[in-house]
Amino acid sequence: MQKQLKAYFKDIKKNLPCYNKVMHKMLDDLRLSVDTYIKDNNIVDFKKVIENFGTAEDIAKEFAIGIDNAYVKSYKFKKRVVAIIVSILAAILLIVSIFSIYIYIENERYTPVFYNDKITYEKDK
Repeated sequence: MQKQLKAYFKDIKKNLPCYNKVMHKMLDDLRLSVDTYIKDNNIVDFKKVIENFGTAEDIAKEFAIGIDNAYVKSYKFKKRVVAIIVSILAAILLIVSIFSIYIYIENERYTPVFYNDKITYEKDK
């Protein structure tokens, strides 16, 4: 049942149009309510939880009712900008890594190897 509850709350969070402090608090309050309901009524079937509280999509819709559309748009814009910046930084890191490996390999290839071959002569006795 714990796995189902974890997936239930994950689905709720996934269906929210944005996730901020208020949504976090509402989700925590919902978790507390669900836990209290399960303990007080000795619920062992997950279907009873869904019957009492609703599906993840319904709960996410109820949470989203009070959210301003402008806030959701700015949240999605910020999320997109962060994703683009992280992608650019990952690409730069990849390019620098490849270039460093190339330099290392080229230096190993063209570095001269020195041998110490001394020629010694023995005197005849």
